[in-house]
Amino acid sequence: MSSVEPGDWMVSKANPSAFLEVVAVSTENGQELVDVRIGQTVMQVSKRYLLATWSHLEDER
Repeated sequence: MSSVEPGDWMVSKANPSAFLEVVAVSTENGQELVDVRIGQTVMQVSKRYLLATWSHLEDER
């Protein structure tokens, strides 16, 4: 699985005008979780979900 680290910027695969910033990465009960910031909102999602629906901004060049 791809590496996700705090400070990474990602772009939505479905909407190229939507971006998020990775704030923190943690593991809970064996599942990798990622805190992301979209605008002023911070939420926690699974790493699997994040990589399925978002791409690293550098990958889009």
